[in-house]
Amino acid sequence: MEFHFSERMLTLKPSVIREILKSVTPDMIAFAAGNPSTDTFPIEEMGKIAGSLFADEKRIAGILQYGVSEGYQPLRDVCLKRMREKYQTGGDCDELIITSGGQQAIDLLTKAVVDPGDTVIVEGPSFIGSLNTFRTYQAHLVSVPMQSDGMDLNALEHALKTEKNVKIIYIISTFQNPSGYSTSLEKRHAILELARRYDVLILEDNPYFELRYEGDYIPNIKSLDTEGRVVYAGSYSKILSAGIRLGYAIGHKDLIAKLVIGKQATDVHTNLFFQVVAAEYMTQYDLDAHIEKARNIYREKRDLMLSCLEAKLPDEVTFSRPQGGLFVWMDLPEGSDGKDLAAMTVKQKVSIVPGNCFMVDDTKVSRGVRLNFSMPSKAQIEQGTDILAACVREYLKK
Repeated sequence: MEFHFSERMLTLKPSVIREILKSVTPDMIAFAAGNPSTDTFPIEEMGKIAGSLFADEKRIAGILQYGVSEGYQPLRDVCLKRMREKYQTGGDCDELIITSGGQQAIDLLTKAVVDPGDTVIVEGPSFIGSLNTFRTYQAHLVSVPMQSDGMDLNALEHALKTEKNVKIIYIISTFQNPSGYSTSLEKRHAILELARRYDVLILEDNPYFELRYEGDYIPNIKSLDTEGRVVYAGSYSKILSAGIRLGYAIGHKDLIAKLVIGKQATDVHTNLFFQVVAAEYMTQYDLDAHIEKARNIYREKRDLMLSCLEAKLPDEVTFSRPQGGLFVWMDLPEGSDGKDLAAMTVKQKVSIVPGNCFMVDDTKVSRGVRLNFSMPSKAQIEQGTDILAACVREYLKK
């Protein structure tokens, strides 16, 4: 049988990162992943919670039933309370929906407000998962160059002035994936002001912000929002566990109501069992102490990777020095192609992600590559950077 696919799927490509990870073998050093370290999972505590839930026959019967689309109310309450009290994120007109991972929040907002041909402005480079979500809804994607302190504001305003039907400015505000850069407080204010001036929404994707290893906390853009213009996408993937697929969106109640309807047409509700486990964990245990433990683990790995890159790479190769998050962005000299380097390293059992994967036009050459330090062990970081540096030197000779 010949299959005729929808127009939205004809040009959509699989996630390069997901495809790379399919080829990862146990003997391969994975600098390509974005996974949290399993050392940060609260396995013992979540096991105790799960055991107590299954031991309560009456309660577990309800937990294994269908849930409401907005999410398990105790989890919604504890999440919104924490974000409001600790980070001043979410005002009186805002509601919260629990989503199946942070990316579903991006999907649901796009479904709610973007028609085919509408413009979504993104950072360049940006997260491949979000780019594919926008492509699925046939958005017109416009990339604004990413600087070390956030979007190029002149380029952003030019896009807002010249592009038609701009609906969303999408920004990963803190420890951006893939660059590791954070948007400065000054630029956060400026981007919010531009959004007001040109009457567009901001989608603030912020799954890494609590993984800060140095420097001062920068207020979320949502915490600066007084008119419901910002939708905040958060995640428990990096601070509890990625596999439980728990995310959330905070936004104006009218927007969240539409997201709820969109979710009902997608997956009805997020996994109820793990919503309950997460709510119990946040009630019974010290989440901040757990996050601090994760920070300490990741800080050591980040410092090791940066010191290795500093010592081993040629001077003409540069890289970001993120204050948090999970990624380092490495730039080869002008005229280089990160895809060629990635093809070399994978043959030596080290996987990296070429920078073109994170671009709106992924057919263009990018001299950048993304490196992850959360997944590999310290020994793998040492060994992997030896291999990476050797491949870089061989590539540059050619």
